[in-house]
Amino acid sequence: MKSRLINVRLDEARLRKARSLRARGVVLSDLIREAIDARFDAVAQSTEPRDARQAIAALFKRFPDPAGLEPRRYDVADARAARAAIRRKLTRRRS
Repeated sequence: MKSRLINVRLDEARLRKARSLRARGVVLSDLIREAIDARFDAVAQSTEPRDARQAIAALFKRFPDPAGLEPRRYDVADARAARAAIRRKLTRRRS
């Protein structure tokens, strides 16, 4: 088996945890391999089709619009209205 090296950026808290684990004898590369295998198995075994509406709802829940943002003047679900709004935005004249 040919191995490849990957680099992972860690914030200070995770770096501290990684150093603590290594000091206690945990082999970090084994830990990463196990985590990758576990996540892959979980994703591969997911038999439910992905629902686009649920995915979008989860994104809006995770990243809500900022407070005070004016509502859009068009229905984002209407492709024609969205296309027209984008066209208007891109063709505005600069002052």
